[in-house]
Amino acid sequence: MRRKNKLLVTTVAILALLGVLGATSMNASAAFVSPTQLSEDEYEGEWVNLEGSVQNLETGGRTATFEVTDGNHSMTVVYEGTLPDTMAEGRIVVAKGQVEGDRLVAKQLSVRAHEGSERPDDTR
Repeated sequence: MRRKNKLLVTTVAILALLGVLGATSMNASAAFVSPTQLSEDEYEGEWVNLEGSVQNLETGGRTATFEVTDGNHSMTVVYEGTLPDTMAEGRIVVAKGQVEGDRLVAKQLSVRAHEGSERPDDTR
């Protein structure tokens, strides 16, 4: 391979790695917020990790819409993709995404293990 081609391939690879690093660090640096914090502060356009209890879960095709509440305020979440198996009403979820007006467009969902509902084997 000629020197110019090697330089071009190396430059493209470095730019691709920087792009991946930038996207990863953007998600990693997203603040954990509650629906109350979102209602009190300006987060428009920011990436956040919204944590709270799932309410009013509606699914249609690959799109799910639900509310995340902390008991004081709620925030609408829109998620396109496959829902986690443990996603259900009342479960504690972390929705990672971008605030767009009065809703969060989530790119990733995590359901907290055994929080927000009784486990089937709980015999208390």
